[in-house]
Amino acid sequence: MGSIGLLAAVAVGVATAVRVLYNAPVEPAGVPSGAVPAVSTVAGVAAGVALASVALSTDRPVVRVGLLFAGVFGVLATVSDGATVAAAVAVPTGAAIAFARALGTPAAYVDLRRSVVALAFAAAAGLSLAATAGIVGSPFRAAGSVAFLAGVTLLAVRAEGDPVALVAGAAAFVGVVGASAAAPYVTGGALLVGFAVVGSPHVLVATAAFGGVAAAVAGVRKRDAWLAVGAVLLLLSGVPATPGAATAVCLGAALATLDADGLFGAPDEPDEPDARDSPGASGVSAR
Repeated sequence: MGSIGLLAAVAVGVATAVRVLYNAPVEPAGVPSGAVPAVSTVAGVAAGVALASVALSTDRPVVRVGLLFAGVFGVLATVSDGATVAAAVAVPTGAAIAFARALGTPAAYVDLRRSVVALAFAAAAGLSLAATAGIVGSPFRAAGSVAFLAGVTLLAVRAEGDPVALVAGAAAFVGVVGASAAAPYVTGGALLVGFAVVGSPHVLVATAAFGGVAAAVAGVRKRDAWLAVGAVLLLLSGVPATPGAATAVCLGAALATLDADGLFGAPDEPDEPDARDSPGASGVSAR
């Protein structure tokens, strides 16, 4: 799964770079106008295919159906505007159902923390897509930006105290703060056109850079390809305000916040009675 996620991350990264370069306030940008929608479409389809591949690899029916809904409707809305409203419902709902089932009922604070981070991305996709599809008003678009940036910020917990990862995250934080202070309008424009950030203070973008970079570096250092690729995807995709970006965010969230047991575990089955409570061979309860 790491390799297909990496391909999706490359496609998303290229699309983001092309958008930023095309809208850069310097000449010549050297990016033809037709390149922006083309690379965005390729990135959206790549993310959807990758998410569907993850879905088809799991033996858990609820997780499979949820991720398939997100991946398939994300692709449909990327190639056809007619599916935009349907995707605004299917992508976040499918992702939320899949994440909730994969994570299960939190048994400890660590589990609860991971659930909050994963579901924050589903909520961000729901708010952002509903706003851009015209289902709700513009304040929800800003709320989606805040939810997404908060989710990426909270990814710092996946660094698990790794000092190198935390230092790298701190460097990213300082870089964003420095760029915002030196050229606030240019930075704001890049965040808007490249990452669809609206209605959010630059300091929240800086904390998101901290969390995402820290998680990515921790994934590399721990040789956890899922965490590294997932964090990079979340950093590159930006706010899930389009179906393609939302699909990429759901893929990144799945890789960065879910573990293999939750995602690819045995098929969901009704709870079996504990063996200690079942009658023994003599017909007397083993208890």
